[in-house]
Amino acid sequence: MKKITSVLLALLLVALLATGCGSTPSANNAGNSGTPSGGGFEIALITDKGNIDDKSFNQGSWEGVVEFAEANNITHKYYKPEEASDAGYLAAIDLAVTGGAKVIVTPGFLFEVPIFEAQTIYPDVKFILLDGAPHTADYKTFDTKGNVASIMYSEEESGYLAGYAAVMDGMTKLGFMGGMAVPAVQAFGYGYLQGADAAAA
Repeated sequence: MKKITSVLLALLLVALLATGCGSTPSANNAGNSGTPSGGGFEIALITDKGNIDDKSFNQGSWEGVVEFAEANNITHKYYKPEEASDAGYLAAIDLAVTGGAKVIVTPGFLFEVPIFEAQTIYPDVKFILLDGAPHTADYKTFDTKGNVASIMYSEEESGYLAGYAAVMDGMTKLGFMGGMAVPAVQAFGYGYLQGADAAAA
């Protein structure tokens, strides 16, 4: 999944930067690469509550950013919010925009509400929201504006194949334990159970 995320992110960055968009903070827990030439860092990644070496969405997303940016000589930086909250994520987005970001990558559903707000506050900045769609905190309004690329994965499909393959490989005592009770993990788990059930029928 991490490799797929990196590849998809690199391709999406190509598309977004090709369309063009317009728009040097010193944030705690920030890292950068490339040398800004007066305009700051063009691509920013905002991590969720994890780090860029979490072997999950943050790391896969950052590796995609780095691969694309280095291949195209584009400055890039990541920001780890001071707190894991909508306000904390918005503050990190503000820092990235102040730092010159033209494209901001946000990995995961935790950014759905912050991006709902940021897409209007910063209409000239492109946002990539992985595994989520912008909406209000009460889930009553969903709205993805033209400056947001919302990428949704079908985790249940890979889960289904994993469960099916496990049974077809001869396993008869199966279980599933996800890392967190979040939508992506739950979808994979449901798919895993359905795949195992289908193979055992």
